Amino acid sequence: MNKLAPWKRLPIWLAISAVVIIAGIILMALLGFNNAAEKPENTKYEVEYNIVVINDEDMQNSIKASCEEVFKNNHLSVADFQTAQGTGETQDRNAFIYTFTGEVSAETQAKVKSEVDSKLAANTNLTDLADVYTTWHTESLTSAVDYVWRGAIAVGVVAALIYLGIRFGVGCALTGLAISLHDALFTLAVLAIARIPVYAAAPVWYAAAAALLSLAFWLIHCIKLRTLKKESQVPLDADTAVETGYAGAWKWVAVSAGLVAVVVLLTGLIATAGVRTMALPLLIAVVAAAYSNLLLGPAIHLHVRRAFDKLSRGNKLKYVGKEKKADK
Repeated sequence: MNKLAPWKRLPIWLAISAVVIIAGIILMALLGFNNAAEKPENTKYEVEYNIVVINDEDMQNSIKASCEEVFKNNHLSVADFQTAQGTGETQDRNAFIYTFTGEVSAETQAKVKSEVDSKLAANTNLTDLADVYTTWHTESLTSAVDYVWRGAIAVGVVAALIYLGIRFGVGCALTGLAISLHDALFTLAVLAIARIPVYAAAPVWYAAAAALLSLAFWLIHCIKLRTLKKESQVPLDADTAVETGYAGAWKWVAVSAGLVAVVVLLTGLIATAGVRTMALPLLIAVVAAAYSNLLLGPAIHLHVRRAFDKLSRGNKLKYVGKEKKADK
């Protein structure tokens, strides 16, 4: 891996990142993000009934038949049917839940509800004690929890930068800041270029996640560099420190990024549609963080380290104290 020598190819990595980020900024300005995920993936019609219906199978079949007849007359095709148990506050109400792919217009919803309610009211198979309610609702794919997580990640990024500066030095913190900002912009750019469907506020979440992952991976480099500093008998120059540190850190970075990617991928594959829509674009943030830590980060840190070494040598050459007066 050292044959790649990423620290010697900073212009290449900067050129790649510049092309992606600039193209992404242009598309963000012209088209914005693809917010198709904001549209509900399905519409549900729920028929809730009480204990009287629960204990009578004929009543249940009668309710189903009335609903299905109205759906057919309004050219609605049921994509999924489920029975929910204990939907009421007293846990003695059940429900039939009909799912329709796509969005059902408000006019159709009102018409279907009116016709079903009329049929149920005229249904002689239902007793006076049968209490049935029908409602339409769309599947919600976002929640207030998302905003809490975005805020928590942003706070985590700031805290990580402060920790890097205190624990590993200002140079490591500056490099961490550079690559975390790069990864946030890079992730936003890829989302804009690839036109990946996202929720309206989701790009901010992915950018913050990319920055936090980037700092987490960069911490591996910092730990290795600090270990080298402690073990070395003499101060290491910038080139030797970065090259040696990279040799001991890149495998851990690659493995860590791979594990995070697998977790995100599995979550997206086995989760519900809403969670999958949120989880899978997170892979872009993982790839961006891996790219910056395996290629761009070491190249940037070499120049940062050289600058701090030069500054340190300059300070040591300065004479501190008053100049001794010459003997008369």
